[in-house]
Amino acid sequence: MSNEIKKKNVRDTNIKRQLILNGAVKVFTKNGFEGSSMDKIAEVSGVSKRTVYNHFQSKELLFQAIVAEFLKERENLKPIKYSSELPLCEQLREFAKAELFLIDDPVRRGLSRLLTSTFLINIEFGKATRGQYEPHLALIEWLNSAKADGKMNFESSELAARMFYGMVEGCLTWGALMSDGATLKFAEPILDELISIFLSRYGSS
Repeated sequence: MSNEIKKKNVRDTNIKRQLILNGAVKVFTKNGFEGSSMDKIAEVSGVSKRTVYNHFQSKELLFQAIVAEFLKERENLKPIKYSSELPLCEQLREFAKAELFLIDDPVRRGLSRLLTSTFLINIEFGKATRGQYEPHLALIEWLNSAKADGKMNFESSELAARMFYGMVEGCLTWGALMSDGATLKFAEPILDELISIFLSRYGSS
């Protein structure tokens, strides 16, 4: 088989995989995880059921692939390296914005609600899926660099990171999910306040 044919096969495979992922998002978002079937996903994706199973051996693995793609988009916003030149508040705001990426668009909000409801209904499946990711890693690395620079003061960067994201989720994420984004118009002053609170607790005086 020539290299050109191999490349074409890879392209075709990648295209079909993306078609399946896109179709699955539509089906899962509309019907929920339990109410969705591989038959319906194949129909909406415009591929055969066999093709779906060639790419994903089960509905659970397909759902986990969607989670991976979704979180990868968010993580791509998080290569935020510590800077001794920029104000801490500006750098922390970038971390918060990366988190709000999950709910600042109607399609992403729908997917976030789907993930949340699925994991609440099936706790073990949620643990298995979420356990594959470390959502706080980039902020933990940033916090450790800020501490080494004498700008932050804490005993545990893991705990500090959990507190930061807990405030973002509690003050902004959940409200946006419950109101279909309506509360996001109040996001800026809330974000300013929670960053101020975080720095008053963990910033070096």
